[in-house]
Order: sequence, then structure tokens, then C-alpha cells
Amino acid sequence: MNVVLRTHPQAGYNIYRHITKDKEVNDCASRDAHAYHSNMPPTEKLGTGWRVIDLCCGLGGISLAARSLGCEIAAGVDISKSALETFKKHFPEASSILGSISRAETVTALNATINASSDQRTLVVSGPPCQGFSVAGARVQRDPRNRILPAVGRAIAQIQPTAALIENVAAILSDRHKRSVSRFLKIVSEAGYKHTILRMNAADYGVPQVRHRVFFLITRKSPSSKRIQYYISSLTRPKVSVREALSGLASPPVYSKGNEIHDSGLQNHIAMRHSLRVREKISAIKPGSGPMSYRRLHPDRPARTLISGNRAPPAHFEEPRSITVREAARLQGFPDNFEVLGCFSKQMQLVTNAVPPPLARAALITLFMTMETTHGRTATLSDKAS
Repeated sequence: MNVVLRTHPQAGYNIYRHITKDKEVNDCASRDAHAYHSNMPPTEKLGTGWRVIDLCCGLGGISLAARSLGCEIAAGVDISKSALETFKKHFPEASSILGSISRAETVTALNATINASSDQRTLVVSGPPCQGFSVAGARVQRDPRNRILPAVGRAIAQIQPTAALIENVAAILSDRHKRSVSRFLKIVSEAGYKHTILRMNAADYGVPQVRHRVFFLITRKSPSSKRIQYYISSLTRPKVSVREALSGLASPPVYSKGNEIHDSGLQNHIAMRHSLRVREKISAIKPGSGPMSYRRLHPDRPARTLISGNRAPPAHFEEPRSITVREAARLQGFPDNFEVLGCFSKQMQLVTNAVPPPLARAALITLFMTMETTHGRTATLSDKAS
């Protein structure tokens, strides 16, 4: 599967998106990148020497991916106490800051935790709230959450990192949200950065879920399009079905206060308590179909995009119940040892709002592989290509 540069027909953004033709372009990119690619360190060391600042960190999906590549997680910022509780557990070395990135005092507190004299390269990552942009949400143009993206841009301008990686829903590129995105890109451009936009489907990178997302790669210099085409396409993986993802999980007990841990010791594998009417309703739904609430998973396909909020999570393909938080975490690509803290009623939303770590990892590898360090200076591979 190849990736070519396209121009978005409505918004005019440059996007790299997967297509199934143009073999010549991919072969050219492969030859062009091979020499550098063969000398790269193992992926688990690609982030060595980088420190990560995670804005709107949630429970830490992007940070988990960054740490798997050797990055140091320096700080996480979020407005949700429940999200930060989980983030703190899994990234105890990081500073956890409660507050909105749109408030000046939050950025000030963040800057106070950063050692300006450090010789580490700094990467800002962020998955700002997407509900105002999502096709599954109300898509209100004046939704206050839509102002977070420009606020992330202002934070980048103030922190002046080596690079940044920002994730959001694919619908953010529609005309409806062009003003917010344009403000964000104008802010980072005036701060001295270039941008590249990747459009990716999580199902192409080992996540058992169809989840279309865009990533903004923010760098000091424009990376080589050939390098991006090669790396992003070389990272694709075979599709993973729901059945494969949930294999090995026993039928969970029904939630009651105090039984948050399954008898097997597995965290977050507790079923919601449904009435008989709801269980009968789910039983009558054919796998792969149903309304938005209690839509039933198809066992032999990746799941559809997981959402929560006011809607119930999808239903299990065999049992007449909604999936558990642990099952949702597997469908998002989180390992079983990643415990989600907080009250039971909020755990599902924390998981479904997260950036799937395997997807974030693919985007991060693409970013790192298109950059190199030469005598302490970070440059893009386009320096060599030009």
C-alpha cells in the first residue's frame, strides 16, 4: 500500500493518504531511503535523547508509544483529574499538571517543569479534544473544545520544541473547521515551523479498529516527501479482527462496588450491569449491525471507531452485553498491564478518547525516521536529498 501527496479538494491542505497504486513512486522512495534506513537504530531506540511533553495527554496513549521508542516522558497536561490519575500511575517520572492548555497559568506551570539547559531534544505531542470536530459528535463550530487546537499551537510557539506531533479526527480537515486549523497552522508557522499532514487509519497499523485520524508533523524544516511516503507505507500491518484481539479473555463478572479486579487478576475486565430488557435487545442484534447504542461487534472484522460519552459502548459479538473497559483497551491497542484508574463510569470514556498507541507509534516512527541528528544538530532528511 503506497502513500502519495494529495491536495485536499475542499480545504487545500497537503495530505499523505494511502492508495493502492503508483508502485513506481513507492519503489523510488524505497531506493532513496534504503541507505539511511539500513543504518537506523532499532525502533525502540529511535526516541533516545528526546523528552516528550504531552498536552491534553488523557491517560497517555501517545506517551506510551513514545516511551516504547526510547523517549523520556517529561510532562503531561490535562484538564481531567481522572485522566491524570491514570497518566501518573504509568508515567511516574513525568510532571502531571492539571489545567487547560488554553490558560496562560497552565503553560507557565509547564515551562517551570522544563529544564531549559537540558541538551535533550524536545517533542511536544497532543491529542486535543476531538468531539467538536468529529462526525460522531454534534460538530458545533463554536464548540469551546475547538479552541484548544490553536491553544496547542500557542503552547508550541512558547515552548519552542525541536518538533511536535498533533493528532485529531479526519473531519478536522473539512471546510467546517478550516478556520480553527488555519489559525493553528498560522501560529506554528509564525513561530518558525513547517507542517506536514498525515491521514492514517488505525486498522492499517495493527489496531483492531477502523479509526481514521490525521497527524500534524511540525518540524523546523520541511521533510522529504519521498521519505515520508516510504516510511509510512512500510509500517502498515495486516488487519486484526475483533475475535483475534479479544481472544483469551474469559467471560467477565458483572460490576458491583468492590469487584473492579477480575478473579484472574486482570484489571478493568468487568461487565456493565444490564437489565433483562437490554440483554434481550442485544441478543436480537446481528453481529456487525445495530443502532449506535449497543451496536454489535463483528468477530471477523476490525471494530468500527469506538466512541462513548452518552452512547453505550459496542456490544460483544457473542455475549449479550456491552464490552468491558479491558476489551475496549485491547481494541485500542493498549496492553493488558495498562490499568485504567478512576470510577467505573468514567473508565470507558478515558479509553475510547485515547490515541491508540500502535497508531501513535507509527506516526512517531515516521517523524523520527525523517529526522536525524548530526553533531548535536537536528535536521531533516531532505537536507541530504536536496
